Amino acid sequence: MKTIDATLLSHMGQPSTKLTKLLLVGPLDDNSYRGFTELDEDVVFAPTASLGELKFKARTGFELSNLAQTNDGSVDNAEATSLRPVSGFEVEGFTQAEIDSGILDKVRFCVFAVNYNDLTAGRAAIVAGGTIGEAKIKLGSMTVLELRSLTQQLMQTAIIRLTSLTCRAKFGSQPFSSSGTNEERFPCGFDAESLWVSGTVTGVGGEADFQFIDTSLSGSSFTENQYAPGLVEFLTGDNAGLQVEVDAYDYATGIIDLRFPTPSPISPGDTYRIREQCTKNWTGHNSCDTFWAADKPLHFRGEPWIPVGQASQLTVPGAGTPSGVGGTNIGSTSSV
Repeated sequence: MKTIDATLLSHMGQPSTKLTKLLLVGPLDDNSYRGFTELDEDVVFAPTASLGELKFKARTGFELSNLAQTNDGSVDNAEATSLRPVSGFEVEGFTQAEIDSGILDKVRFCVFAVNYNDLTAGRAAIVAGGTIGEAKIKLGSMTVLELRSLTQQLMQTAIIRLTSLTCRAKFGSQPFSSSGTNEERFPCGFDAESLWVSGTVTGVGGEADFQFIDTSLSGSSFTENQYAPGLVEFLTGDNAGLQVEVDAYDYATGIIDLRFPTPSPISPGDTYRIREQCTKNWTGHNSCDTFWAADKPLHFRGEPWIPVGQASQLTVPGAGTPSGVGGTNIGSTSSV
């Protein structure tokens, strides 16, 4: 059910209308917004009083696919297609480099329908809203954004709490975010923000998209595998804004190996920040023991004492659990 202003609803009922759709994407990492219109000229419109007037661009424009909406709780879905921005003009659309850097990850969107001939008549009708899903470049000239409704987040939130040997909470999640909304029902509670350490790339390895060196991360003040597992966020350079997990860390040399390649090669001089990441295990290196110690029973969101049978006694191949991840192996009996 949607609420539409009576003036705009009356205009929609006319044999001929002056309706167009506007797509608003943001806020991005820099708190900016980007707007697009189906019209053949820019539209200056204020979506909300707090945002003020924004220019919805017609140069790259956008075309909304058929919007799939149902009343059975399934995820509403559509695609918005726009032209790639042309270098030399003001920022419009999204480039391949921006998409690869994750600029659109979890970014909100909203599609409005307005009377472009009279933007004060009934304001706007909200057609769709939610978060950006997959973003890609198609045929080298078009940007395709998957528009996922807010139902997507509901579908990904399980009502039934399953059991697990490892912790189910997102590391560093809090009961309430800075905006005052609930972040996670059973959060980790640890202040992961306090773990960030800033650094500068002093060199790269044989694969510049997988390995880099920071000599300031070497020395006796660090411990073996301190940042493995860990998380790196690039602050400047071609990969600015990108977060990648750390696969290996050598405290003797300051060499960092990433788990996944970066979209662009890492270069000396790029600045970044790095922190430890939890393994989600009850004990061991970078486990709940490391971050919570005596308080971990209050924050560990798992059941590490669930008995686990030995693989040799089970009919499912490979069903045993590796050592160090919790559980109690059931001992086998031997015959004389």
